[in-house]
Amino acid sequence: MRSLPEPGGPYLVGSCSHEMRDFGRATHVLDQNPGRELFIKLWYPADRFASETCTVERLWEQLRSEPDIPGFVRLLLRPAMNMATHSYRGAPYSADAGPPRILIYSHGMISFASENTSLMEHLASRGYTVVSLQHKAQLAELRALQRGQSEKEKQEQKALEREIRASADEQKAALWKRYYGIASNTNRIVAGRSADIGFIVEGMESLLAAVPGLDGASSAKVIGVIGLSLGGAVATEYAKGGGAGASCVVNMDGGIYGTLLDAPIDGQYLMLYSEQNSGTNEAALTVSGTGALSTKAIPGTKHLNFHDIAAIYPLMKWLGIIGPASPQDVIEMRNESVSDFVSKVQERARDSEPDHAATTGIG
Repeated sequence: MRSLPEPGGPYLVGSCSHEMRDFGRATHVLDQNPGRELFIKLWYPADRFASETCTVERLWEQLRSEPDIPGFVRLLLRPAMNMATHSYRGAPYSADAGPPRILIYSHGMISFASENTSLMEHLASRGYTVVSLQHKAQLAELRALQRGQSEKEKQEQKALEREIRASADEQKAALWKRYYGIASNTNRIVAGRSADIGFIVEGMESLLAAVPGLDGASSAKVIGVIGLSLGGAVATEYAKGGGAGASCVVNMDGGIYGTLLDAPIDGQYLMLYSEQNSGTNEAALTVSGTGALSTKAIPGTKHLNFHDIAAIYPLMKWLGIIGPASPQDVIEMRNESVSDFVSKVQERARDSEPDHAATTGIG
């Protein structure tokens, strides 16, 4: 087992968590009980003296109390959960960082808010506040959707999956676009999680009250959305729907699922591929006249290379679960690719503002 890379930005990293409940929606898409519950994890630039008074957080601490994690998985992850991160729990917000520049993160299909802690720490050390959200009933929602799916629909999807596997590389992008269109369960999950982002953006000022020592939360600004795997589709769906702050989108090896498949991207978009999935979304991603699409594939990678677990358990490389590239190098390359992209988008935005005046916040 290896440790995660140390964040290289000028700020210490603080962390805290919060829970919110959207009483305007049901627990999940096939449930009638009101109140969709969200667990939210935040990383932010912290006061540099906090290392003297605050406790270092352990990796994936939230998993210790997760009821849906099977015992064998908990046993497998126990060594990682004893690993120290570079985040200081409850550290006060740095007065030098200015109003929060918020990046919203969405995780994979069945996962957890802190799955990519090293990326969050990397971004927070560079002055960004990262807000990662997790739908607490995600497993119950998926199981309910699977039970309710018709046999005909299941067979249609399986047939198209077989066609994709048997097709030439140049045909796969078009086939994948067809697949995204018929993946009804996944599309409903993506739409629901996109609405989760909208909900926390609306309540951002009260959410930021969970960050110790933060003044001026009303001047905070959502500047982008990021997602891994299905979370990349969620970030994309939110951007296509015109969500606040979605002019900067990073999709880390995710498909283009959702209810707005044919809608263009209106903003700056980074499609970060594994080598295994390179080009998959070419037929499904279009940009409007004001948008711009950047793509990058990291050599020697598979899908799970984009998750921190690949760097923590390098044995996965020898089992063929991840690609042949160095897991630690890939994680560092992923982190730098995301932060460089976000930084360049912010620079272009500042240059285009009249007299370089500050833009308005979320309040």
